[in-house]
Amino acid sequence: MFACFALMLASICATPVRAETWRASEDDQLLLELRSGSYRLGEPLRGYQTPGGTCVDFADLIQALDLPLRLDKKSRRATGWLFAEDQHFVLDRDARTVQTPAGNRALAADAIHDTPEGWCMDLGALSGWFGIDLVADLGNLAVVIKSARKLPFLDAIERRSRAARLDASGSGGFDLAMLPRAALPYRAWRAPALDVQVQSQWSRTTGFEAQYELRAAGEALGLSYAARLSGTRLGGPDALRFRAFRYAPEGTLLGPLSATQVTLGDVETPRSSLIAQGSYGRGLLLSNRPLNLPARFGVTTLRGTLPAGWDAELYRNGELRAAQGDRGDGRYDFADIELLFGQNDFDVVLYGPQGQIRHERTSMPVGGAAIPAGKTWYWAGIAQDHHDLINFTDRFVDPLTGWRWGIGVERGVDSRTSIGIEAHSIVLAGRRRNFLEATLRRSLAGVLLETAAARQFGAGRALRAEALGKIGAVRFDARALWVAGDFESELIKLQQRREYSLRLNGAVRAGSWRLPIEAGLRRTQGRDGRTIDEWSLRGSMRVAGIAVGVEWQNRGVSNHRAAISASGADDPGGTVTVLSNMGLGIIGLDGVRLRGSARFRVAQGCGGSAPRGFEQAQVVVEAPAGRGASARAGYDYDAPARRHDFTVGYTRQFDRFAVRAEGRADNRGGRGLALALAFSIGPDPVAGGWRLARDRLAQNGQAAVEVFRDENGDGTRQIGEPAVSGVTIAAGVRKADRTTDRGGRAVVDGLQPYVPVLVTVDPGSLPDPLLKPKGPGLVVVPRPGVLAQLVLPLAPTGEIEAVLLSPDGQPRGGLTVELADPAGRVVLRTVSDFDGYVLFDAVPYGDYRLQLGPTSAAALGARPGLVAHVRIDQEHASLQLGKLRPEPAPTPAQIAASTP
Repeated sequence: MFACFALMLASICATPVRAETWRASEDDQLLLELRSGSYRLGEPLRGYQTPGGTCVDFADLIQALDLPLRLDKKSRRATGWLFAEDQHFVLDRDARTVQTPAGNRALAADAIHDTPEGWCMDLGALSGWFGIDLVADLGNLAVVIKSARKLPFLDAIERRSRAARLDASGSGGFDLAMLPRAALPYRAWRAPALDVQVQSQWSRTTGFEAQYELRAAGEALGLSYAARLSGTRLGGPDALRFRAFRYAPEGTLLGPLSATQVTLGDVETPRSSLIAQGSYGRGLLLSNRPLNLPARFGVTTLRGTLPAGWDAELYRNGELRAAQGDRGDGRYDFADIELLFGQNDFDVVLYGPQGQIRHERTSMPVGGAAIPAGKTWYWAGIAQDHHDLINFTDRFVDPLTGWRWGIGVERGVDSRTSIGIEAHSIVLAGRRRNFLEATLRRSLAGVLLETAAARQFGAGRALRAEALGKIGAVRFDARALWVAGDFESELIKLQQRREYSLRLNGAVRAGSWRLPIEAGLRRTQGRDGRTIDEWSLRGSMRVAGIAVGVEWQNRGVSNHRAAISASGADDPGGTVTVLSNMGLGIIGLDGVRLRGSARFRVAQGCGGSAPRGFEQAQVVVEAPAGRGASARAGYDYDAPARRHDFTVGYTRQFDRFAVRAEGRADNRGGRGLALALAFSIGPDPVAGGWRLARDRLAQNGQAAVEVFRDENGDGTRQIGEPAVSGVTIAAGVRKADRTTDRGGRAVVDGLQPYVPVLVTVDPGSLPDPLLKPKGPGLVVVPRPGVLAQLVLPLAPTGEIEAVLLSPDGQPRGGLTVELADPAGRVVLRTVSDFDGYVLFDAVPYGDYRLQLGPTSAAALGARPGLVAHVRIDQEHASLQLGKLRPEPAPTPAQIAASTP
């Protein structure tokens, strides 16, 4: 008997204990929408109401959230990761364990219910495993996701949502010109925004010093102004730089002159093809040329504001091209950056000493004629080279420079041809020189050609020809230069006689891996008989989050006869080979950023004296050091000077200002300490008065947004329509630091000046899923230091149902039906079901019309219009339009008969 009892006990122990007594039934079955904010995710979830709460089908949830989880019912396991690759998840039903990012835990008896559909997971258990709240809202038949952190799948949904709102024309593009624009008129007075940076430092050699830099931007007398006051002594300023200007990208200034810019004060003169460099100085500039247009064929110069202590890096089409540190003049200057045939997307990344990162993006396509046929562009300017408006010190100013002036006109002859002429007067090496230059540009068969000829009065002539184009996947740039007489300009040296160059740009592919490569060859012949051959090879790549550019340069001098180098020193001849590289990326630990550059002399010909090895290297490492703080370490090596510099710094960003402390040391006994404070002051559109901010308000634009509930759907706020709080505002890639307050107000800072940007309400932040933005948002063209005031309505929503018929009265499925607003802009699209059923849900209150998509109308042979006027409001929140039968389109014979 004892043996039988033992056998029975063993049998019982070997059988899993089933604590659950609940069984699935149709009475408990649910179909629940998965929601996050106002977004509906995936298809509805199958679920059940259980004694312990609500459960949902695990496979449905995995699919709705697009989770990389593998559900294996045979092995009774689920494995994969959740919202990041390091968030591993393993569920083992037989072992009754769950491994989550928070650790291992036992599987509760009521966590999983077996149903005919599969594994039905308790929402409470899922919330604990996933680290988010999954809340059942049975009144609205929904499961709501609540999370303190931004879940990654929401970013993709928001991108698609923004794309859908922008693609109002159905073309698949992002044409901001088609969207409603917010007015931003110039005023007689706008309170200025002020950027302040103060730095004190001590070094063993110079003792204690202090510097400050103040930048202001605002409007007065209908003009924008920008000012920079800097000094190295706290007792008084060194220089004042001031610019009063007005930009109108649409060309509406000065009446018949149709100017796009008028600038007085600190101006930048344009660059020519053979004569003048672009230059800064006090003066006057007038032009109707498009803003940010390249001034010279085949190359461009990117200049902008670089505050004290900041670094700048330049990317072209995602490839690292150049880097600059603080030059001391408050500007970055990337000169003679080559343009490629096709698209040239430039991104200047600015790194601030307090950990700030800013992007200044421009796009310069190179292809057909630069100027439209029949259009005339002009410019005229005068400036005193390298002079600030007011200099408070006896600082040395180069006496060999002076006032320069010039004028230029360019005309589009046809869609492929343009001609231009320019006159310049400059002071070079203490002597005034006058020039005349003519250009001819022509595009044909995928190649863009330009010929430029210049005459220096009383001296000589210069001629340059250049071709930009593309052969297959390789883009090329070929140039030739011929100089006669004593021609000398800022772009052509006196000793130059001939120059020929070829540059090729392409990419090597190995599977999904792509390595962009650029090769160049140049031969220069001087008037003294010297010939210089140079070739270079450059590559850039991104590996494990690190962007690296590497360049190999070789320079050989032959036929040397008392040659004088471009630098003015005797050139020993021979061959020099140099390898240089620069890099930027994320390495190793989370948030650690490495930036560096190096220059290495690989070989030296017989005529040279410099040894092989490193000539120069720089490495900067930045890492997070707590909330809003970062640590920075840097190393600089200068081989010719045998100098090693080390820096260590700490930065802390507060809500309204940022501070930085830094220590320096070198191998020659030098020691130094520095402390910097940076903040901005500007008008506060939310609370009134003034506000402190760590963003640079005087250099960027801002949008002050007011959000309200549009109860009648007319887009205008009436008395009694309440503000909406807790909503996030987005402007392009930027978002407001804080959600809207109780008055529905928020501010987005850091908008790039004069670049149109769409300001919208982030739908994922809406507290009510039945509340939607009224329209796609508003496009604003920001100006430095200026607050753009915008009002964005949110409207309750309703739905529209109908059945689509063909002109012969038969239900038609698979056809596109559009809902358009009174301005004709398409708001929503849907496709009719097999039986012709059409449903528009979540339609904001307002007036609309129903129409067929152009392709569907053509396929049916019908007129596009379906219903001329539809109104959704509180009284008509759900409309059943019944059967919609479009009218047949007129035949060619009918059109001909109706034509007078």
